[in-house]
Amino acid sequence: MRQAYDVADQRGGHLAALNLWQHYIKPCTAAGGRGRLSWEELDPESRLAMRGLFHGPILTDFATQVWLMDPTSDRHVRYAPAVWKLHLKDLFCPLTQDPKTGAWGKSTERLSDAQYRDFLTACQAYGVMDCGITFTEQQS
Repeated sequence: MRQAYDVADQRGGHLAALNLWQHYIKPCTAAGGRGRLSWEELDPESRLAMRGLFHGPILTDFATQVWLMDPTSDRHVRYAPAVWKLHLKDLFCPLTQDPKTGAWGKSTERLSDAQYRDFLTACQAYGVMDCGITFTEQQS
């Protein structure tokens, strides 16, 4: 099981460490289990810029440049950014577990900054190689 907490102050850090110790580390190690603790610094401005890139130019370019054959009408159609978001997330976002509910699913919110960068790269490579997109340089 993997648990992650976003921490922005000393109190939050203390509570996260205490919760990990009480609910996961102590019972697991008492039963002979092993685990790994790690710390990853987050850059909220970088994350915001990456989200803006994905929800702005990347999804817009998919929605405006890609025409696909609709099997029901036998015509070429374009899809909205929201549809492309679901498709790209399904293709390139890894399956992760929600730390609050324990449910498994695909969510860009649960990706680390490095994983989110890899996700963006995969989306852009797919767009260029498989969909023929020329990505614009517009700002989000």
